[in-house]
Amino acid sequence: SEVWKLHKPVLKEFLRDFTSESSLALALHSVLQEPFRQHVRNYLGILAQLQGQLQEGSERDAVASMSREFEKLESFISQVLDEAGVTKELWKSLGHKFTDVLCVPERRLLEDSRNLPIASGSARSERILLFDDVLVLIQGNSFQSFDLKLVWVDENCGEKITTPEETFVLSTKDPRMKAVWRWKLEQAVRQALNGKRDFPLWGRSGEGSEAPARRFFSYAFRTEGRLRGATYEGEWLWGKPHGKGTLKWRDGRNHVGDFQEGLEHGFGICLVPRRSEDRYDCYKCHWYQGRMRGYGICEYGNDLVYKGYFKDNVRQGFGILENFSAEHPFKYTGQWENDKKNGYGVWEDRERGERYIGMWLDDRRHGEGIVVAQSGLCYQRTFHMDKMVGSGILLLEDDSVYEGNFTEELTFVGKGKLSLASGSILEGAPGAQNFPYWKGKSTEFGKATENPNPNPVLFSSQLGLKEFPVEKRWPGIFEPFLEFLRSGCKEEMEESFTGFHIQSGKELRKSQEYLFCQRGTEDISWKTEDFLEELIQHQEPESLQRYLEKALDSSRHPLGKLLRALSAAFQATYSGIGATRHLLGMAQEEVKFYSRKIWEFYRGLLRLGLERKGRDPAEDADPRSKGSSLVLALILPCFYPELSMLYMLQHQREDELYCQGIAELSLFPDFQLLEFLDVQKHLWPLKDLTLTSNQRRSLVRDKCFLSATECLQKLITTVDPREKLEILRNTYEELERTVFRLRGAEYRLPMDDLLPLLMFLVSRAKIQHLGAEIHLIRDFMDPTNRGGMLDFLLTALEVRESFPGIPE
Repeated sequence: SEVWKLHKPVLKEFLRDFTSESSLALALHSVLQEPFRQHVRNYLGILAQLQGQLQEGSERDAVASMSREFEKLESFISQVLDEAGVTKELWKSLGHKFTDVLCVPERRLLEDSRNLPIASGSARSERILLFDDVLVLIQGNSFQSFDLKLVWVDENCGEKITTPEETFVLSTKDPRMKAVWRWKLEQAVRQALNGKRDFPLWGRSGEGSEAPARRFFSYAFRTEGRLRGATYEGEWLWGKPHGKGTLKWRDGRNHVGDFQEGLEHGFGICLVPRRSEDRYDCYKCHWYQGRMRGYGICEYGNDLVYKGYFKDNVRQGFGILENFSAEHPFKYTGQWENDKKNGYGVWEDRERGERYIGMWLDDRRHGEGIVVAQSGLCYQRTFHMDKMVGSGILLLEDDSVYEGNFTEELTFVGKGKLSLASGSILEGAPGAQNFPYWKGKSTEFGKATENPNPNPVLFSSQLGLKEFPVEKRWPGIFEPFLEFLRSGCKEEMEESFTGFHIQSGKELRKSQEYLFCQRGTEDISWKTEDFLEELIQHQEPESLQRYLEKALDSSRHPLGKLLRALSAAFQATYSGIGATRHLLGMAQEEVKFYSRKIWEFYRGLLRLGLERKGRDPAEDADPRSKGSSLVLALILPCFYPELSMLYMLQHQREDELYCQGIAELSLFPDFQLLEFLDVQKHLWPLKDLTLTSNQRRSLVRDKCFLSATECLQKLITTVDPREKLEILRNTYEELERTVFRLRGAEYRLPMDDLLPLLMFLVSRAKIQHLGAEIHLIRDFMDPTNRGGMLDFLLTALEVRESFPGIPE
């Protein structure tokens, strides 16, 4: 009608009965609406006559159905006109303060508490208006309006009305009025969510249907509280954000993720602007009831990245903090408490080329600590609030040991004792000079006197074994897994394990999306009921080993996730700058301790699975004590690179002698070398040689015992001690087969014959760092192999005993 008011000349020609004094609305009604309603009545009359003429059958039923649809149309027209009329009268009765805001051409009044009395709470409002899109409460000269898309009606709580920021109850003494209001409210909410009105407006199609409790909508919070000024767009449930959504604040904060009952709960990504810089801190973490808890990745705006555990919005537990800036690059791996470095941790200062391994308190070194320098120096001191106190131990490159007080610049302070690698001990006050000055100047060591004891007891070169008990080094890694186990492996605790196999926030988000998807292509499922069932089915030794291999290799199985977290801590401690032979003892302890803990967790998971099946765990208890040995062999490849380097550093000198001996022995022809090693001539493989006319047997090289030599060379193709031992066994058996072929009869090699033959194989196999390899195998092999043939083979291969002096 507003449009027609601007075109009255056109209306004069269109409407015959139109005069300037007449009502425009009545004129339009008589021309547009009345003829249409009359047409509907005419059709109804025709359909009624036609239905009376037809006999029972499908044609009569079709006419009857059509008649009912026209009746609905007639009812719909009447209802729409009635609503329009009532709404128009309402606008006339309300003051401009209300109509200026509430009066919208499309809005229709559905119910008025003056017509159907009802109240909201205790004197909360004088009048309640239900429109087709909003619910309005009027109190005096003010009012509140609530979008029906975000209105929930709970009839189980006395007609409780829930909105994002308000909750109130509609009450009336008349139960019939109460029922009518409830029904109209529910239908109005449902139709608002559907985006269209029912046909007819209050017809039978709307009866019995309820508005969904879960909804998707956008809303800006206005009242006081945690979310004031924030806008939430996402899923809702009973007036609160619930499900997936996005929460934005005016100050630039932004949270995208999962919500539960109005709080951040589950995986989420939160952006927090840095006030002093045009940058953001990005938290990709797990949330629990509005607070960060569990594993997460925080990419700070100042080039710092934290990967680890949170609790109550602060870093808590095990975590890795790394600075990627060029100014002062560093990396901390260790325990956190109340957002600060506390407990055992490893600090790598890449600018200084140093690594600190030890205890922390409130972001400062505090307690026992070991400092490893890139130059090869290593010292152990006691720290107090980042300052060194008391005396310490300084291990030098030439195996000399200084015990006394010194500064971080390695300047000696006061008296000290210098134990030389030769066994001599010098005591005195060297003066305020650093060690490079005193290197090679033992005669100037203050008032130093040489210890007359020709066989002094030297300090052990292995550090940290007493100061850092292995069971107390990484509690923050094991605690989340223990918590998961104690909870009965609840799936909501899965966040505790989503961790250190993930290298970026993007991967972390993908891993969370996996939680809502079906099982992937891995053989081992991460789901609790799946892996517990598989645990029970794989208890036999061979089956158990195959299962553990798959579980430890899976990034989604709890045991596999635990192994990856331990690997991250191990690499941070012993790789790169930390690769010093003085930490080999600590590394050995850790790997063996890891195997015991992983076996304990496996047993805990198995007990839980059996209990869920109603079986007594004691009936299926593993009586064997070698479970951890089985795990040790499976996890050793994960730590082999770091362990191998430590062993090579520990046995560097003897391996250098070994390489020198190998180089000299490689000049010998085969038979000259056999003779030099005192190999019995009846064991020489003369039958295996096929010489050409221009070849001399005395000059043959790399032909004797070739198959056994090639077998021994496979030692460097695997990192598994079990497979290395198997290679040694195969080498021994190949030797025996060669001897059997030479003698034409079965022959058991006596130890006196076996040892020189092994020396020959070692010289021809030319395996680098053989001493380190043999010590690593011996230290980590199954205890059941000690004292047997394999143990003897390892002893025979010891580098320091393998080669006598080379003749001139």
